[in-house]
Amino acid sequence: MFHRLVSTGLFGVALLACGSSSKEPSDPGGQGSDLGGVIFGEGEPGNDGRPGFDGEVCAGEAAGAERAPSVMQLLVDTSGSMDQSAPGGGGSKWAVTRSAMLSAIDGMPGDTSLGVVFYPNVPNDNRPCLDRREAVNLAPLAASNSQQRQQIRSVFQRVKPQGGTPTHDAYRYALEQIGSTAAAGERFVVLITDGTPTYSLNCVGTGLISDPVDPSPLVTEAAGAYARGIRTFVIGSPGSEDARESLSRMAEAGGTASAGCSHRGPNYCHFDMTSVRDLGAGLSSALEAISGLALSCRYDVPAPPNGATLDVAKVNVLFTPPGGAEELIPQSTGPSCSEGWQYSAGNSQVQLCGSTCERVRGSDGALKLEFGCATQVR
Repeated sequence: MFHRLVSTGLFGVALLACGSSSKEPSDPGGQGSDLGGVIFGEGEPGNDGRPGFDGEVCAGEAAGAERAPSVMQLLVDTSGSMDQSAPGGGGSKWAVTRSAMLSAIDGMPGDTSLGVVFYPNVPNDNRPCLDRREAVNLAPLAASNSQQRQQIRSVFQRVKPQGGTPTHDAYRYALEQIGSTAAAGERFVVLITDGTPTYSLNCVGTGLISDPVDPSPLVTEAAGAYARGIRTFVIGSPGSEDARESLSRMAEAGGTASAGCSHRGPNYCHFDMTSVRDLGAGLSSALEAISGLALSCRYDVPAPPNGATLDVAKVNVLFTPPGGAEELIPQSTGPSCSEGWQYSAGNSQVQLCGSTCERVRGSDGALKLEFGCATQVR
């Protein structure tokens, strides 16, 4: 369930406070801007605001935070090996994957632009190694019975596992699609595969499981995509045991490495399903985590009220649970993001971390951003 968002007036201003100050905007020693008695970038003790960690009392202006839309390209391995039985029952790896992915898509918000690429999906003559005719173009998911959602369900049911694993050709095609769309939002590719590539770029290779190709170019490709603002999540299904290191490196290069991960395991940087007892449950958990990180826990930083200049060192995230008192969520400044919040690249968005994301997105509470008080950190 997605929580409601505070929005009052043009900028969603929900709180006005701060005492007067003698500092003018032109004062070179000033820490903020004079906004008719409201000082941005500066908190003063003695106001009826909340106490900071340093004992000061500060009250700033707060604006409702709008959840940011996302653009997501799913890249799904449908090679012949996906027809093998899945751990935990439920049929083949493909049947379990299809069910988990459709369930995850059903829970995605309508403002998410989603596309799907299946690979290899080879044509009758087995050339080229990637047939794009079953790909679903990127478009907003919209309502539960929308044309986009219906098309995605239909194609998932129609596609059958067959052929080799042209991961690089498929990944590059997915990047082309997501890189060229005009849809608004941060961009993500979600790759799910059960093995090492059996074709290099441009369909070079035999396609046989016994004849894998070098996966390292995919790591370079993911790093290049990340540099262009496209992040890549990676899920390794059972069968990808020999590919765990390369998939871990690809996730790291793609900007989605898990905290404290290692390319040697057991905590890999990608979502590793090779040792799960129940593939369906493992995939559902991984897809839920990805949805939380990519779709439901990112918020655009609104323009500060009254035309003030944003000071990213003086922004705080406030959360009010249903029936509870307002809470301040500290910023997480470490390499991991298990609690609290962090800025996205460019400081244009706030990303809630791990357990904080789970708590906030599972409630009907209200989230807002406060401007003008020194950011409190964990």
